[in-house]
Amino acid sequence: MKTLINKKTPTIGKFARYLIITVLTAVLAAAMSLAVSASVVKNERAQIDFTNTKDTGTVKINVVAKTDKRVKVSIEKNDDRYNYDLKSDTTVESFPLQWGNGEYTVRVLIQSADSKYAVAVSTKYTLDLKDNKLPFVNSNQLVNFNKDTEIVKKAAELVKDEKVTLTKVEAIYKFVISSLEYDTKKAATVQSGYIPDVDKIINSGMGICFDYAAVFAAMLRSQGIPAKLVMGYVKVPDSKDPVYHAWNEFYHAEKGGWFKINEMKFDGQQFERVDPTFDSHNKSKSAVIKWIGDGSNYAKVYEF
Repeated sequence: MKTLINKKTPTIGKFARYLIITVLTAVLAAAMSLAVSASVVKNERAQIDFTNTKDTGTVKINVVAKTDKRVKVSIEKNDDRYNYDLKSDTTVESFPLQWGNGEYTVRVLIQSADSKYAVAVSTKYTLDLKDNKLPFVNSNQLVNFNKDTEIVKKAAELVKDEKVTLTKVEAIYKFVISSLEYDTKKAATVQSGYIPDVDKIINSGMGICFDYAAVFAAMLRSQGIPAKLVMGYVKVPDSKDPVYHAWNEFYHAEKGGWFKINEMKFDGQQFERVDPTFDSHNKSKSAVIKWIGDGSNYAKVYEF
């Protein structure tokens, strides 16, 4: 069998070698490009960054160029979909992928006219976490903290000599309900899109249910205790219609998993429930403790 690359056809041999090298280079470049695009999806309008998602259960998103239009983030998996506001000044914000492993669709939408929005960037991402509690241990847009956050330092101070998870939760819970008063004026005037600043809340000593829940969740998470900020509807005594409300759940492995609202009460000596807003506002009155302990009064809609 004769070879195509011989002394009589040297140029063919050189071209073949050149072609092989070129194709391989192109394939490698494409592979590298795919690897990058799998982690970061970006265009001239917005960026979606999955670089640390497998370690945090969150995705980082920002607009690339500042805009005077409203910006939203849509995250969905199967039949679940949450919509968030995104800052329009290029600030990077984190959002949880809280529905476990599987394929998510993430979109950034920029206002086009009035209530209409156009998709700026959209992508799919397959989440594969070793621990599905990771989204509830790390910071996100609504439960926002870092090592320099004052309440993180306070949480560390409160539990520095404690080894038992439940004792840590009790210490932080006592601090939250004793440090805040319910802000009725804020509750009546708060605007859509409001996001708590946990340090400002504690420093002011005032807050609404969203604030209580965000502070409590951030302090627990900073100590490695998985905690959810939960939103939904709650039946209020002497009120015909349920009201929109925020509360918490936390994870306790030794007690069998997530502690939900109807499993938690706190009478000053024994910890059984987490609704810091109502507990603080009503000074742990026995009637309120009984009412909060009735899980049928609560209907969860969102968890972050």
